[in-house]
Amino acid sequence: MEIQDLAEEYRTKTDEELLRLAVTAADLTPEANLMLSNELARRGINTAERLAPFREEEKKRQEEAGKHTGSLFIIHPFGIGHFRFGKADGVYNPASGLERFQTTIFIVLFWLPVIPTGTFVIEKKRSFFSQKFRVLRRVPLDWRQVRRVWGVTLGVLLAIILALAVLLYFS
Repeated sequence: MEIQDLAEEYRTKTDEELLRLAVTAADLTPEANLMLSNELARRGINTAERLAPFREEEKKRQEEAGKHTGSLFIIHPFGIGHFRFGKADGVYNPASGLERFQTTIFIVLFWLPVIPTGTFVIEKKRSFFSQKFRVLRRVPLDWRQVRRVWGVTLGVLLAIILALAVLLYFS
């Protein structure tokens, strides 16, 4: 997005929308932060005074997201439960060894992702077997990621069916 487009988008937002965006300013690009600061200054909005309620609201939202996902990464013996699938918009920090990415939680039936229940931005140590993570925030359901997970699942199922058919045919 061009800086001018970004400035125009911020001009069309309400004061409340801009303040909500300012609470999560750390997630914005430097250019977006600059345009946000410029728009807040142009409107004469004192962010120090007015951000407190929005920060409290954001804190509650993040706590709720953390509570919500704590028990979702469970698969019971028969492959029934919840699990995360997909990894989008990943960023890796080699200095800390942490990676941050967006993932979607699915209801799992027989180890297959069936119903998406939410998309989250999480942070975890980059390790193949590591299951420890920290939920940073809940985001709107990422249907592109859901379609990719379903597509891969369908491809794997078709490959298994084809392999079984070939095995049965030649035996």
